[in-house]
Amino acid sequence: MKNILYGTTALIAVSMVAGSAGAAEKIKLGLGGYWRAAIHMGDTNNDSTAAGTASDFRNHGFGRESEIYFSGKTTLDNGIKFGVMMQLEGETSADQMDNSYIWSAGSFGRLEYGETWGPGLLMYAGGVGEKLSSHGDFASHNPSNGPNGLGINSFGGGAGLRSRPITKLNYFTPRMSGLQLGIGYVPDAQNNSAGSGLQSKLTGDTGNEMVDVAANYVGKFGGAGVRAHVGWFGSETETAAVGAAAGRDAEGYSMGAQVGFSGFRVGGRYTVIDDIQGTAVATPSLEQVNYRFGVDYSTGPWGVGVVVQKATREQLNGAVKSTRNDVTDYMSVAATYSVGPGISVYGGVQFWDFQDSANLAAASPQTEADSTVGVIGTLFKF
Repeated sequence: MKNILYGTTALIAVSMVAGSAGAAEKIKLGLGGYWRAAIHMGDTNNDSTAAGTASDFRNHGFGRESEIYFSGKTTLDNGIKFGVMMQLEGETSADQMDNSYIWSAGSFGRLEYGETWGPGLLMYAGGVGEKLSSHGDFASHNPSNGPNGLGINSFGGGAGLRSRPITKLNYFTPRMSGLQLGIGYVPDAQNNSAGSGLQSKLTGDTGNEMVDVAANYVGKFGGAGVRAHVGWFGSETETAAVGAAAGRDAEGYSMGAQVGFSGFRVGGRYTVIDDIQGTAVATPSLEQVNYRFGVDYSTGPWGVGVVVQKATREQLNGAVKSTRNDVTDYMSVAATYSVGPGISVYGGVQFWDFQDSANLAAASPQTEADSTVGVIGTLFKF
């Protein structure tokens, strides 16, 4: 796969220099971004059989998030477009610039290089119905992320598999008859610095070489708009020393679809990620399965939506399933209203239910938690 991607990149480079390649004008800088905030109020119960681990949660809180986009593009005389995108977090973050990449597009398709999402997420379909979690980082509502939670980050990784923003090379074919293909390659998923160079697999940290492949379809049947996707990723674990225990490779796949008609959208997706921690062969593997179904409706400035999701994580020991089976259920019902261009308000209710049955043995603790949270907030886009 990576050889195909390298070959495609080389062909595109040749096409760029063939004929006149002068730019009509240099890249001009553009600004964009968003600022969003919410007030959330509710109740979270976290019960554990382990002594001293049950926790109380505050019944209210504030949340906010913002980003500034720096973008620019130009078109060469031969019609090929070049551009750049950089997204700066508005709050202090471990990854302050979470997307920073260059791109080129033309009759050959689109090529991206830098820190960006992979095709598994960029070509994703089926994410309809949610009106709350997309408005700010309110993952703390999820009891699995609490002090005694499992921390499986239930649904975020399921949509785009493991194609989070990290330094990679993406290629997307031209869309033909509604169909488009995409492939992404990451030489080292553990190294997200500005440049990793030709690091030794034997002296550096343990890394993951990854390939991310996806396809989607966008079209219409009668009066209905249709979107669908399938995606797959494979990750090869590299060991840090000669003779070290071999790591277990990880892989996953996702499929989803949505249909839109008369202001309604209905969609869903199914995702499986195996060996999500890339654990050593000698230890049990982990399999995470995510389900999602959503419905929303828009008319004028109003929008309403309902979404239901489930995430399960099982620990497997060869062909034998262990006693570990963690489950997170989620549901949200919400509405949005557009106050004016780029300004909207929203409100709704989230319901979370979490069971950490990682230790169902009689002598081991287990955790059960649930949350009911009301959210009201606003979103500014610029």
